[in-house]
Amino acid sequence: MEFRITMHAVGAVSFGLAGILIAPLNVFGQAANQATNQATNYGPPATSYAIEAARYPDAASKPTPRMADGHPDLSGVWHHFFGGLVAKVGDNSFAFNLGNSVPRSTAGAPLPPRAMPDPLPEYKAQFAAKVKALDANQVKEDHTLHCMPPGVPRLGPPQEIVQTSKQLVFLYADLTGNHWRVIPLDGHHSADPEDEATYNGDSVAHWDNDTLVVDVTRLSDDTWLGDNGLFHSTKLHVVERLRRVGDTIQYSMTADDPTVLMKPWTITRTLTLQPDILAEAAPCVDNDAGHYVNSEHHDNAR
Repeated sequence: MEFRITMHAVGAVSFGLAGILIAPLNVFGQAANQATNQATNYGPPATSYAIEAARYPDAASKPTPRMADGHPDLSGVWHHFFGGLVAKVGDNSFAFNLGNSVPRSTAGAPLPPRAMPDPLPEYKAQFAAKVKALDANQVKEDHTLHCMPPGVPRLGPPQEIVQTSKQLVFLYADLTGNHWRVIPLDGHHSADPEDEATYNGDSVAHWDNDTLVVDVTRLSDDTWLGDNGLFHSTKLHVVERLRRVGDTIQYSMTADDPTVLMKPWTITRTLTLQPDILAEAAPCVDNDAGHYVNSEHHDNAR
């Protein structure tokens, strides 16, 4: 399905992150009819990884490169965020096209696989009403819809990794802008009680045989775990695991928040080495605030 949202530009291109604007161009009507013969959108967030994997079906069978110290080399571009493409359609308006931003299969190749939705975190009963209220009012409560960083773990797996013997740098080109995490190897979390929580937290990494384990603490509760009101507390603790297999990385993320969750929440991805660069994302400009007519919004998954 192709979505086309017309947005008015004020100084810069707005990606229309939050809600439906006062003057949308028949968002779910005319555009959908025009897209009848187009390839459908691929659904849940994990699907974009499946699409990339389908391009290189033998990626996992490739040799696994290693650093001089013997550990797997995780460097490379591993994913492209399939956000919308923005195209100018008038002097002061732009079309936000979600469907055409998703890669198509090559001629004669099988259709890209469809991924199953991720499991949802299980909240304690006393927090169900809060999740529901945040979900209903996401266009105002979700800071990412106003160009604020998604934070860890919502930012997702790294899109590019730069690895040295002492640290790793995770790079992301997101709808909310460009983000990075510098993660020391065999480091220690800050013990300074005055250090404030941040969107991406305090990350340190170590090797468990051939698996890189990233431990993340001191995360701000200004962020969410995902769409639909999935909030967390300041007690959130995230562990990421990355294991390179050929030209793939098996990635898992476990979020443990004993304050609000009944049990730890885990999602997995298979990342596939990409042959091109990670292009810089356009600046995110919030021109939507104050122009909502209802609470509808597009998916904000990664």
